[in-house]
Amino acid sequence: METILYHGAPQGCAFGVIVALEWLCRPYRLVQVDLPGLPVPVMQTGNKLLNDCRAILRHVGQQRRYLLGYRAGSAEARKLETLLDYLHEGFDAGPARMAQTCAALDEVLGGQEWLDGQKRTVADACLVAVVRWAQREAGLDLAAYPQLQRHVAELYGDPAVFFADAIETQRPAVSSGRYLGSTSLDELPLAA
Repeated sequence: METILYHGAPQGCAFGVIVALEWLCRPYRLVQVDLPGLPVPVMQTGNKLLNDCRAILRHVGQQRRYLLGYRAGSAEARKLETLLDYLHEGFDAGPARMAQTCAALDEVLGGQEWLDGQKRTVADACLVAVVRWAQREAGLDLAAYPQLQRHVAELYGDPAVFFADAIETQRPAVSSGRYLGSTSLDELPLAA
């Protein structure tokens, strides 16, 4: 069975998951769900359901020989999990914590190309999602964080990020991955 990502309103954490799925280049389908109170995103892969953004990103990071992550249980995987938690908590805890998080990320990115220091991972997909949210919803200005600003600008130029933005803003775009299209809940076999 194909991978299906159920996502909600624009500006949610599904944005980072869509970016990661594009980078992964595995077939997937999107279903927009507009049901108040229903926690999204939810990823369905076969009979497995994942309903936490970080769990979904960890799962994506485990695919395709760890293209965007590391082997479960390894020191690198634990570091990546800590980084995902840090990103989610650092951008969702008010302006002072957000400024501290940005300063720390700016310092980290001063000496490396990717957040984890080794390769592009699901953390970079998560970063572009949380920064995008913080810029639009909390007025985050990256001018005081030049390395973070550079990294986010590079991510904004990535075709996968452009595609995820087009999906959320309902503009036409061409997938750089293996996007199979969007469908409605009514069209799915489970919706009966």
